[in-house]
Amino acid sequence: MFRLPLDDSLALALLEERHAPLLAALVAENREHLGRFLPWALTTDEAAVRAFLRGALEKFARGNGFETGLWLDGELVGMLGVHYLDLAVGRTEFGYWIARRASGRGTVTRAVAGLTRVMFEEYGLNRVEIRCQPDNLPSRRVAERLGFRHEGTLRAVHPAGGGEPADLEVFGLLRSEWQRQERSA
Repeated sequence: MFRLPLDDSLALALLEERHAPLLAALVAENREHLGRFLPWALTTDEAAVRAFLRGALEKFARGNGFETGLWLDGELVGMLGVHYLDLAVGRTEFGYWIARRASGRGTVTRAVAGLTRVMFEEYGLNRVEIRCQPDNLPSRRVAERLGFRHEGTLRAVHPAGGGEPADLEVFGLLRSEWQRQERSA
């Protein structure tokens, strides 16, 4: 199993089908918290989670991305996914969410920073993207804290809870920008 310890309390680990009951319970516990920006959370059940994880493992086996659990002090508190790996161009996009009870502690920021390092150093990518709805301030702040640049808005491209497509803000970080940040830190 892929596991990336980030510090004494936080690790990323590849999610497997055996995690479906745990992940489904976490989503159910956070339906209202997640549903505003991630409408799939409003109707997801254990069978849907199991199918999602099966597809994610197939994607991992093909070398085209993966889904990790955010494990804080040994407890699953969210997810951080690599939606795809475009090795020809050298780019990817992250998606993430965290349980309400674990939010506001910098957990997602630390996890995204660690996975960004892996993407640039180990995978040799040139670009990492984060996309979020304009009013998803916690996700936006993660990108901004880590030096991702706001590059624009994709209009009406993301499913939203109210049925109307939502806009997505695009944030990007290039390896050269990340390297400058690392040198100055």
